Amino acid sequence: MVSLFFVLMKGSIMNFFGIHFFDIDLVIIITTYLLLMDEEKGAGVFALSQGLLIDVYSGGPLGLFTLLYLMLFLSIHIGSGLLDIRSAKGQAIIILIAVLLKGGLLISFLRIFSLDIHVSYSVLWTFAGSAVCSGLIGPLILRVFHWAGTLIADPRENDSENGIWI
Repeated sequence: MVSLFFVLMKGSIMNFFGIHFFDIDLVIIITTYLLLMDEEKGAGVFALSQGLLIDVYSGGPLGLFTLLYLMLFLSIHIGSGLLDIRSAKGQAIIILIAVLLKGGLLISFLRIFSLDIHVSYSVLWTFAGSAVCSGLIGPLILRVFHWAGTLIADPRENDSENGIWI
């Protein structure tokens, strides 16, 4: 629900605050959180639904963002096998790489769909700034989600022995 609100209001929020270069990709962070909680199916369904939602509300080719977010889910899933997703450093690197990959894939897909776009250095700097911001703030947001989940969860369930957060 939070991601739905964030995706729908993202443009208005960024214009209100005048922030155009530093974008936090909450969809990638939530997908990472779901994979961190061993919810592979849930993360895949979430990525699919967010891609479909953005496709419905965007003016781009249908299926563009659905394919993009499914590929990002796959990359985060593969990255979690290569890096330690349970550590803050691993989370930051996985999120940073996923956001960079999102920018590269988006430009590639737009060129494949023969939409004549011009990619300037400012666009590339925007992708890099977004990746760095998302990578740095991602582990903090993941901890907030985990804290909120422990407040909502059954108090009889104790996951402190799982060693999820190092």
